[in-house]
This record gives sequence, structure tokens and C-alpha cells, in this order.
Amino acid sequence: MRNKIVLYIFVIVMAIVFVGPMLFTLISSLKDNKEIFSSPFSLPEIFRFENYVIAWQEANMSKYFLNSLLISMATVIILAIVSSMAAFTLSRFNLKFNRFLALFFLLGMMIPMHTVLVPVSYLIGTLDLKNNLIALVLLYVAFSLSFSIIVLTRFMKGINSSLEEAAIMDGAGYFQVFFKVMLPMSVPAISTVSIFNFLGAWNNILFPLLFINDDRLKPIALGLLNFNGERGSEYGPLMAAIVITILVPLVVYLLFQEKVENGMAAGSVKE
Repeated sequence: MRNKIVLYIFVIVMAIVFVGPMLFTLISSLKDNKEIFSSPFSLPEIFRFENYVIAWQEANMSKYFLNSLLISMATVIILAIVSSMAAFTLSRFNLKFNRFLALFFLLGMMIPMHTVLVPVSYLIGTLDLKNNLIALVLLYVAFSLSFSIIVLTRFMKGINSSLEEAAIMDGAGYFQVFFKVMLPMSVPAISTVSIFNFLGAWNNILFPLLFINDDRLKPIALGLLNFNGERGSEYGPLMAAIVITILVPLVVYLLFQEKVENGMAAGSVKE
């Protein structure tokens, strides 16, 4: 009983720690500067929805929002296709270099992004790929590929091989086995890595800060940084811009959190 009480207290405290700042940001986004400083934790006397209009139109957050959505969706789609095919090969084919590839991808997860900024910057500059959204998407794909392949490989190894064998006996080729058997059964794991990849691409600010100078191509994380520099004294619109920035990741995770939990747990069970 005492352990449960301690656990409940801990959960409540953590909920306050994580939810409190979000509620403060949401409430502050509907106030002006005077209300934010005089009564920071109270509901606004007048709901100033014009703060969202200022953030969306005048601060160009609408363009940043669409750029981030395009970049994140392209990253997720490419990673889902490439990593699922690689995972199928590593999990179902007994090739001589499978262990080497598995170790290679594992090492890819161990290399911090910041340690390769100099060679990546040199490569982007040499190929004249600054202000190029395709290059930005490929960078996100490269740095998320190892994680996606490892998770999907672990998941596919847990799928019963009798399903694959039955499909082959019915005359299916390996491409048909992949697209009609393995891919549909791997949806929980693909959904899991896709959500993490989407959040990573949406929230990434390092690569856009280095390689995107054109204001028309900036993603929302970089747009929010610029907004803070230009209108940092207007806290109501700034808070509204923050709400717009975190809204999509929050909705995506809330809608698919069950798939995330199922996908992460399923790979730990062997047939």
C-alpha cells in the first residue's frame, strides 16, 4: 500500500512538471504582456486569439509550418521504405555480411550528430546544397536510418517464419512476401519508428540553422527561433507561436501512442 502511495505521488508530481509548462504556455498565448506578468497563472480576462493571427500570418509561421510538414513527411516516407527493406533482408536472409551490416548500423547510432558537422558542412558546401530541402531531408534520413533498421529488424525476426514459408510454397516471390506478408505485419513497428522519425525531423534545428538561409525554406523550429529574435518582447504572440510549433507533434503522439507502445514491446517477444 505504501509503495502504491509513493508511486501515485511520483506520477502526480511528474504530471505537474510536464503538463504545467504546457498549460502556462497555452494560457499565456491568449494574454498580452501586462496580463502575463501581473497574473501569470490565472485565466485571461480577455481571450486574445489575435495572438495566433499575428504568429500565423505576420510572423510567417504558416509558411514555416508547411515547410516542416513537407520535410517531416518526406523523411518518414523515405525512412519507412528503405529501413523496412533493409530490415527484411537482415532478418530473413542468412548472408555472410549480415553481422557486419548489423554492426555497421549499430555503430551509426553511436556517432553523435555534432561530431560530424564539419565534414557534413564541407560536403554540403562543396556540392552547393545549401538552401535545398531535398538535401535536408536526406540528412535527416541518414541520421535516423540506423535506429529505424535496428528496430524493424528486431521486430521482423519475431514474426513467425511459417507465414513466409506458406507464401513461398504458394508461389510467391520474395518481393511478394515482403509487400504482402512482412510489410502488413510490421505496421506496428513501422508506425513506431515513423513517429519517432517525424518528431525528430519536426524538432530538428541544428541542420536548418547551418544549411538553410532562405527565409522561404525555413522549417518551423528555425522560424520560431527567428520569431523570438524579432518579436521577443511580444510574449503573447511568441507563446502562440510556441503552441503552433508543438501542436502537431503533440497530436501525432497522442493519436498514435498505443502503436508506439505496441511496436516497442512486440520486438522483445520471440516466436
